[in-house]
Amino acid sequence: MKTAFDTKPGSVVDVDWDLYFVSRWESHRWGRWATTVKMRLKNISSGSMTDKVFSSDDKLNDVILDRTVFEYLYNSAWVYVFMNSENYEQIELGEDDIGDMKYFLSEGSTIDIQQHNWNFVWIILDTYMKLKVVEALPLIWSSENIEVITNTWLKLEVPPSIEEWDEIIVNTTTFEFVEKVK
Repeated sequence: MKTAFDTKPGSVVDVDWDLYFVSRWESHRWGRWATTVKMRLKNISSGSMTDKVFSSDDKLNDVILDRTVFEYLYNSAWVYVFMNSENYEQIELGEDDIGDMKYFLSEGSTIDIQQHNWNFVWIILDTYMKLKVVEALPLIWSSENIEVITNTWLKLEVPPSIEEWDEIIVNTTTFEFVEKVK
């Protein structure tokens, strides 16, 4: 068991016998009164999002998740297919499950998928991932950034020295350019 104040984004908690993924966490101190914690929670079974406010010392049951390495195979329409590297079992996840992480999925890449009782919870990506630029605006002599499109359809701004087919490192949490691969 842990307190609401000790619970952080990315963890899973048991609230009233339902499992919730903590996607956002904010604490508020009200002068002399106790600190409250506001959390944005995703119900693992239904996928619905809800906001809840807890006292900082409320006790929450922590849930241990299974973390397995999967290989990303392909997507078809709005379904993304992954294969367990150990037993070759495949799982399909919808675009709602993947969210903006789809911009970091390249065929053949390996990722960690968290599950609880064989139900999908969340994808864990490396903080920095390598992507290839497939389209860039023509270089105009200025110090302004240019917009590029990567092999995963991610659009982002980069320095004007980046050209088509260059490999770049992108931060998966901020969706920002980090550096050009040398």
